[in-house]
Amino acid sequence: MSKSYACELYRSIDDVDVDEWREVCRSARNMYLDPRFLKAVELSFAVKAQFWYAVYRDDAGRAVAATCFSRYLADGALMATPLVMKVARGVRRVLPGFAKFHLLLCGLPVQACCDSQLAIADGADMDGILAGLNETSLELARKSGCRLISFMQFSPELAARLDGLSRYGFHKARSAYVYRLEGEFGSFAAYTASRSSRARWNLRNSLRKFEEAGLTCEQIRGRDIADRLFTPEVHRLYLNVLERAEVRFECASASFFQELARQLPDESCFTILRQGERIVAFCCGIAGDDQHALLLVGLDYSLNADADLYFNVMFRGLEHGLTPGVRVVHFGASADEFKQRVGCHGSWFSLYIKAIFPPGILLLKWFIGSLFDTRDGTNAPPPSGKARK
Repeated sequence: MSKSYACELYRSIDDVDVDEWREVCRSARNMYLDPRFLKAVELSFAVKAQFWYAVYRDDAGRAVAATCFSRYLADGALMATPLVMKVARGVRRVLPGFAKFHLLLCGLPVQACCDSQLAIADGADMDGILAGLNETSLELARKSGCRLISFMQFSPELAARLDGLSRYGFHKARSAYVYRLEGEFGSFAAYTASRSSRARWNLRNSLRKFEEAGLTCEQIRGRDIADRLFTPEVHRLYLNVLERAEVRFECASASFFQELARQLPDESCFTILRQGERIVAFCCGIAGDDQHALLLVGLDYSLNADADLYFNVMFRGLEHGLTPGVRVVHFGASADEFKQRVGCHGSWFSLYIKAIFPPGILLLKWFIGSLFDTRDGTNAPPPSGKARK
């Protein structure tokens, strides 16, 4: 017989007992559950999303699980092809809400995280946890007017524990192929020395183009007043990349980068490339004790061909992360060709989606295979084809 866990909801991460939250999240080893990161997202997405923080406790009052739920106004045009996006923008001159819908997420509306926002303590009863997650998500979806619920970005290991969500009407699908570079290199020089002669030649060639273009690199932390750098012109560099992305879900505002710098002054990392005084590319990352994550990138595509700008900003961002003690660098999804080239390994992450009203339940059941890739990703090969840089 499964256990029943009590759930307490909080409207802001500021209201949560930080010590209790950190304790239950400790085993997850997930930097995206850091209360300061959650606060940065909460503040910067306040206009687009609502947030709830859930803590599940057993009969003795011990926290056994913690997660974040968010109500997000998803933009269907962002997830569509460039042609459909253009049509949607035209329609929105008359109907501003066209192709937008509210979605309840178990997690954050920031797909760059490439990990879930769910922590489960060792020894917790999974049947009880799944029942609690289903009950909480249904309650929040109904109260907030969401027709769909999505649990997103679960690694193969965690997804195997969550497959019981199918008993509650959730459909499983692939979400993204997520890359990571593994190895305790200790420095960028040690990493490059470990690569093949051809890979080293490619790197030297990219660095040569960087120097010939007269570019300079600056690596700073949030404490170095990085928030002041994200002017509308610099934020436009991120939008350049977003507009070319194969998968588009959220559009981070300039305040997202600013809040990362403010909330995580020592952990937020910014690689800044300049041509003269003008910023032409940047890479934003987060440092952990033994891991580093490259989150988002921006660049001026007019310089990409001559200066190999994308490769240089990513390599410099990697350089910023390869410090002593770091064993894993998370590269996120997309740009498959580049990430395979630098020696990354990847795996398919999963999502679980559920409709909560009868018409939607039938439509999702009929069209789930058309809307999502429902094939088993456990042993599936990585994506192929050239990256859209």
